[in-house]
Amino acid sequence: MSDWSPASIPSHWLGLIVLLYVLLLGYSVLVIHQPLLVIWFGMLFVSLYLLWRFLVAVEGIADALQRIAESEEQK
Repeated sequence: MSDWSPASIPSHWLGLIVLLYVLLLGYSVLVIHQPLLVIWFGMLFVSLYLLWRFLVAVEGIADALQRIAESEEQK
């Protein structure tokens, strides 16, 4: 098994992103009274992140299959 791993968000960045999102959600509830707007953007960003992770995983699987095919051809 290879030691290749896709890039991920560092934990301190993830904590900062969550904190900023919670503060923005609090602002939207208390000041502008439209929490669904912020929730929609949060869902959009999470969906894009999950799509990116899925594409990276598929790329890793494709690379692994290519390595397997090349090793089988050499036999």
